[in-house]
Amino acid sequence: MEQLQKAGRVSKILFALICVVGIMPVIVSVTLLESEHDPILAFVAYVSAYLGTGLLYGFKSFKDRPKWIGNFTEDLPYITQTWAVFFISLILNLTASTLCG
Repeated sequence: MEQLQKAGRVSKILFALICVVGIMPVIVSVTLLESEHDPILAFVAYVSAYLGTGLLYGFKSFKDRPKWIGNFTEDLPYITQTWAVFFISLILNLTASTLCG
């Protein structure tokens, strides 16, 4: 039973990393869209980045929204690790979705 739980955790992490790195838009483009570019890939990129980051760090971590970005009233912007990984993942996913097709 313990090995089954361990295999489930490993498969969840592998799926999350596939989503974070930007492979999901490529898979959707190749399988469903026959390697053509479509605006739906941007939506797939956003969902993939959110899902991958949520599976790695937990979806409750998105509760704290980034604060003070572009606002000069505070000294430093407040961005949690989850949001930072989401932004990086979103850049990777959108780049992959742009290059598809």
